[in-house]
Parts: sequence; structure tokens; C-alpha cells
Amino acid sequence: MKKLFFLTIAVLSFVFAEAQKRALDESVYDSWKTIKSFLVSDDANITFTEYESFSEKSTLDIKIRNISFASTVKGGKDAKFFNGQKAALYLVKDTLFTVNAATGETKRVGVSKKYEISDDSPLIAWYEGKILYYTDISTARIDSVVNVSYTTYFPSGEMLLISSSNNMRALLRIFSQGKNRFKIDTLLITEKHLSEISVGRNGENLIFFQADDSLGKTGVKAVLYDLKRKRLNETGLDEKKLPSGTVFNFKKGIQFSKSFDYYKFEVNPVKEEAAEVKKEKPAYEYELWRWNDTLLPSQRRTRESVFANQLKCLYSPSVGKLVQLSYGKGVFLMPDDNSNFGFELDNKPYMYTDLWEDPLPRDFYFVNRKTGEYKLLFEAFMGSFAISNTTDNLFTYEYDKEAWIVTNLNTLEKRDISSVLPYPIKNLSFDKPQPASPYGQAGMTADNRYFLVYDEFDVWALPLDSSKNAVCITGGYGRENNIRFKVINISGGRTREEGVDLKKEILLESVNYNNMYSGFYTLQPGKKPELLTEGPQKFKFVKRSGRSNYIIQIENFSQAPDYWLVGSDFTLKERLTDLNEQTKDYKFGKTEYITWSDYRGAKQTGILYTPEDYDSAKKYPMIVYFYETMSQDIFMFYPPAPTTSTINPAMFVSRGYVVFMPDIRYEIGWPGQSCLNIVESGTKNLIDKGVADPERIGVQGHSWGGYQVAYLITKTDIFKCACSETAVANMTSAYTGLRAGAGKPRMFMYESSQSRIGGTLWDRQQNYIQNSPIFFLDKVTTPLLSRHSDGDEAVPYSQGLELFLGLKRLGKEVWMFNYKGDGHNIKKRDIAVDWSRRMDEYFDYYLMGAKRPVWMN
Repeated sequence: MKKLFFLTIAVLSFVFAEAQKRALDESVYDSWKTIKSFLVSDDANITFTEYESFSEKSTLDIKIRNISFASTVKGGKDAKFFNGQKAALYLVKDTLFTVNAATGETKRVGVSKKYEISDDSPLIAWYEGKILYYTDISTARIDSVVNVSYTTYFPSGEMLLISSSNNMRALLRIFSQGKNRFKIDTLLITEKHLSEISVGRNGENLIFFQADDSLGKTGVKAVLYDLKRKRLNETGLDEKKLPSGTVFNFKKGIQFSKSFDYYKFEVNPVKEEAAEVKKEKPAYEYELWRWNDTLLPSQRRTRESVFANQLKCLYSPSVGKLVQLSYGKGVFLMPDDNSNFGFELDNKPYMYTDLWEDPLPRDFYFVNRKTGEYKLLFEAFMGSFAISNTTDNLFTYEYDKEAWIVTNLNTLEKRDISSVLPYPIKNLSFDKPQPASPYGQAGMTADNRYFLVYDEFDVWALPLDSSKNAVCITGGYGRENNIRFKVINISGGRTREEGVDLKKEILLESVNYNNMYSGFYTLQPGKKPELLTEGPQKFKFVKRSGRSNYIIQIENFSQAPDYWLVGSDFTLKERLTDLNEQTKDYKFGKTEYITWSDYRGAKQTGILYTPEDYDSAKKYPMIVYFYETMSQDIFMFYPPAPTTSTINPAMFVSRGYVVFMPDIRYEIGWPGQSCLNIVESGTKNLIDKGVADPERIGVQGHSWGGYQVAYLITKTDIFKCACSETAVANMTSAYTGLRAGAGKPRMFMYESSQSRIGGTLWDRQQNYIQNSPIFFLDKVTTPLLSRHSDGDEAVPYSQGLELFLGLKRLGKEVWMFNYKGDGHNIKKRDIAVDWSRRMDEYFDYYLMGAKRPVWMN
């Protein structure tokens, strides 16, 4: 086992006395930086770190390690490598700059937000109006071409563009010859209008549409340009070959496939020209809401493109055959150009039930790329799926079967490949009134013989050959040690085109459920996982760097996220970012993963945040915050900043509070009671342990958490004060309320989603009533602070009014802030600062003995 490293030890090389550290308050908001994007070269030599602070939207830090180059660019953003990572480009507002990766030399290029670069080219091009300017990273000279409509690159680095003049189009190739010299090669001059261009294998051919008009309405056909002979060749693809009632999508052009053996393009349905009608302003306007419409008028305003057509086609020039891949039914998926099959998913037949069902069924079609055969594979499919890009197989997890099924798309033979496993593969902790998803999958193995899936802890290889047995490649180590494993794609991200090679070392990420530590393991063929590193941090794998290093991100509650270069054994080599070194000057606190037994004797879990100078002999003021499950974020860093929705635990802990975040697990039909059982029992546990002062406990929640707070104060008097934001007070009226942002009724939230009632208002009327705070406000003895703004896009503002007015009518202490026009989450800086200050004043008055704020009088 490798020696563990801990961020608090590895990062900090000195210790500050507690007396030197300061508490966090609103004066520090502008001090903390949050990383927006991180761009790093493959060898980790060059980094571009884009970050923002509370008052500044964008700053770019540039570092080149081998020459000790460092630069900070105010307003810098959107860095991108080009020319084989020998150079990079970034923007400051709409001005382009380049950086030479070898020297750090920075040059202002031009003013434009529209530019073109290539991984393989030193040429940079940018548009100013219809003029295209271009230069080479190694030169100072800038040239231009007028009336350019399209630009792309050859694999060899030359630029290709279309320029227009006097109703003629010219196809130009631009070379950089070094020493401030460029060469322009005119490939074609034509009266025809040209679409976007695709470059063929080794840059030998070009393919594009040509048409008689600029919109591509007439005379459209696909042509090939032979660069060696400098001539156009017919492809045989023209309007006569198209499916009936369609025209070429001229704007999107035509492309070579990855294998260069066929062409890809889209077609559009022919639109009838509507007769021009003179419109007069009506005397009045109305909407008609019909009971049998698929979409409500409120939804049509926000989902106009829900039925957008995707009519994709391909053409094989060797046999002159056109194949239509999709028919505008819904989302089209094709994992790879070389895949033999594509898929189209259609949920339109079921959209009528979208108001109350989540998720929706889908009709699952497949198409054979070579023959054009188009078939319905699954009707009303409910589940997850994975498409193999290396075999003719489709993997589906079907909710009703709770199993992974492999379908051979050539024979349509289906086989259950996961029911032989000794453990469930569906998510056992899922607690909404809808089918549980699987724990997930890691794709195919490199030899195409196995499909990798997860159970709650381990990784399993499911054989495609029915004569073979399933293999737990992690050897049951996860279940034995209460550790969850996931396979890492070392090239970055989690998608894996090349497949997992079981004959080589595999890198795993882990979460230890005994303490919620995260880590990394190595898995050698035929052996059990071996620990590389684990600790009280939140790790994020970024990419491989060179042959033997990796780049990862590390954070914890008292250390902001930073990027590190680590060795193959995950020992720290170099810190690549260090944006918040001032963290050491402030009090943040500690986190602890805690457990207790609820009123039913079940084990519950949560997070306890305590001050750095926590004294177990003292009882502390405590704020309880929750939403659903929280422990997965136990080591997350909270930047000192004003809230846009929930409390910031770092800000409160720094000022001497203890913060408790319990994990809420729900019984369908009784979300309020489920929350009460866990929150009250967990709070009493901390009182019994001497952590929390029973006379100084507050509770806060937002949205779904805000509803639960409103419910709790009708059932318990354990809290000295409460704060509820954007809460539902009355499930019976919210059921038919609209989510204004999407124009969608909230029925689905209760019947099949977060609110977890699991039935209609009429099927489960008592559940709606018993879970609604409005009917029990007469029981409230706890003062309540509420925020519910009239621009809320998710929970109707009327719900906030019901809660406030009900308490007011009963003579209960309640204050409600309506920030006019603001939304579900706070959008404006000034509002966030003001609301954070109000919450601080409110909790400090009740829990810290501070002066009563004037606005409460």
C-alpha cells in the first residue's frame, strides 16, 4: 500500500497560530478566485488558468514552466492551443492575442470574436465584417481577403477559403512560406454558389455542394474537387437522388466520413410558400388551451424546437446508393462514422403525458447504414442504453427487467447478460417514485469480448459469449471494504473509444464509504486493486501527462480547488495552480462524516462542520441545512461569497457556528415525515453529544430544502429560528401550478419526481394534505425568515405568499423578502450581498445574541 498524502499536510508547509487567522466576512468576497477553465499542454509545461472573482468576471493566468514564464491578463478568456501546442490564442473582450509556447512572446493579432485556428497549422484567421485577415504565428505580416464566406484547414496546415467578387466565387488555398511571405493558390473560380467544404484523406480531394443561388434552392449537387489535377468531378449526388419531399440542407454542407468511403449530409422537408397575408392588429388576443393538445400554450413559448427535424443521409459513391438514416422523429445517434448502425429515439407519441410522467418512454428505432433498413427496435422503451462503436451490439438497461440486455443488431437476438450477477446493478439508494437507474457502465473491453458494468461497489465484465462467465475484475475488493470503484479513462473524461484493455493496468477512482475519503487505485490483470492514494479530499482526474504522469484536481473544505502534476504512483510532483494562497490567513474549519440511529433504528449519515478551534467541552450555536443527500460533497470547498440560494457553511463556521448537513432518504408518499425523522433525530444526537447548544439551533433550506424547513416547523419546536427560501407551502395548489421558466405544470414533480408523492392529487389526496405545511401552520412556534421573489421560474410566487399570509393571519413571527423581478436563485450581486447580510443578522440575533436588526422591528 502506498503512503497516503493529505492535502493539509502536503500543501501547507508552515502552521499559523489560530490567533493570527481572521474570521470570514463580506469584506473578503472579492479576495477569492474560482477557476472557470483550465487548459494544459500534454506535457504539463504550459497552463492557462481562467478564473473569476466576485467582482471580476474573467482573468487569465499564463505559465510556461521550463522558462519560468508567468503572466496575468485582466479580462483574458477562452484560451485555445493551435499549431501542435506550439502556440495558443486567447481573447480580451473581442481582441485576439497569441502566445508563443517556446518564448512566452505575446502578440496582439486583431479585433474579432470570430476566428479560425487549427491544431495542425501556424496560420490564424479572423473576420472583421466580411474581410478575413490572416497571419502566421512566426511572422509580423498580416494579409487579408475580402468577401470571405467560409474558412477551413488542410491536414498539412494550409488554409482553404471561399471568397466572392462580382457574382463569382473563388476557392483559394493559402500557404505560409515563412519570412513574412504568404502564397495564394486559386483552385477554382465559378458562378455557382458554394457550401461549406470538407477536406478528404491527406488533403487530396474536397467535397462541397454547388448551387444556382445563395440559399441552395435550385441546381444543388455535390461535387468533388481534385487538388492534384485542379478540376471538378461529378459525384452522382444531386436533387434527383433525394428522398421524396426533401431538399438538400445547403447551409450545413456535405462531409466525408471518417473512412472517406461515403459522404454525410442533411436534407430538409420541402416547405410550401405561404401566401402573403396583410396582418391587421386584432382588437383582442387570446390563447386556446385544449385538453387533448400535446403541448400547452405556455410550453410552446419555450419549446418551439421540440419537434425539430433531423433528416440525416449518407451517399456511397462506389455504388451510387443514398441511405436515409433518420426521419425527423427525434434525437439521432450514431457512435462513429464507421458504425454499421444508427439510432433514432422518438418520445413524441408520449409527450401528452409529459405533464405528469418523468422520464418519458421512447420508441427506439435503428437503421442499417449499408442497406438503409429502418426498424422499430423497442416500443415505449424505458431505461438506459450504451451503443458500441466497435461491434454491432446495443446494450440496454430495461427498468422493468432490472438487467443489462445485449441486442445483436444483425440478428436482432436479445440476451440478458447481467441477471447472473450475485448483486443488484440498479441504484439501491434511489428513492423517487420512478424506476431506478443502473449504477452505470464503463463500455466495451478492447478485445470486444466483454461489456463492463458497475454494481454498488465493484466492476464486472459481462461476456458477450454466452459460454463464458461474468468476472468481477475488482475481485470483490470494493464490497469487502465498503469502497465504490469507477474506471478512469486516462486520456481524459469518461468516454472511451478504444475500450478497456483487461491485459493492462487499469486506473480506478474510489470513494471509501466508511469515511467518504476519495482516492485512486491501480488494478493489475488478475489481481485485486492496490491503493495509490486516499484522503479527506475531493479528487478529479483530468488527463495523462506524458508517459508516466497525470494531472488531477484536489480540493477540500479548507483548500480551494487547484491542479497538480502527480507521478504514476500519485505522489505530488508540482502544483500547477495556486490562486488562493490567502486561504491560510482565515479560519475555515473541519469536516466530519457522522452517523446516528433515527427514530426507527435505521443508520443515518451526514456532515458535521466545526470551527478550526473547536473545543469539545463547549456547546455551539448550530445551523442545520439539507436538501437531499449531502455527504458526497463533504470535502467540497465553498468559496467565501454571498449566497445565491443556500447558506455558505464556510462563512458560518468561520464565525463560530457548527453546521450540520444530514442526508435525507425518503419514503415515497411521505417526504415531510421522512425529513422530520432524520433531521430531528440527527439534531438531538448532536445535542446529546454536547456539540450543539439546544437553545441556539437554527435551520435553513432553499427550494426543495425550503419546503422541508416549512414542513419541519409545523411538527417540531427544536429550532430557535428558521429560514426558508422559495418554498412550496401547499402541495394541493402547487400541483397544478406552472414552472414559469419552462411553462410546464408541476404535476410531474409530485407524481414521479422530487416531491415524491407517487400519485395524483385525487389518488393520494391525504398525502398531499398531510405533506403540506399550509394546513398545519397553527402549530408553528418557530420564527421564520422567508425569501420568495416574484420572478421565480420554478416555484410560483403565490406559494411564498400562501406561507407568509397564513402565518401572518395566525399571528406568527414571519418576515418575507421579495426582491422584485429576481428569480429562484439570486441573479444580481447586490441582491446576493443584501440577502446574505439579512440571513447573518437574523441567525446572529437568535443564535449568537447579537443586536436585533432594525428591519425585524
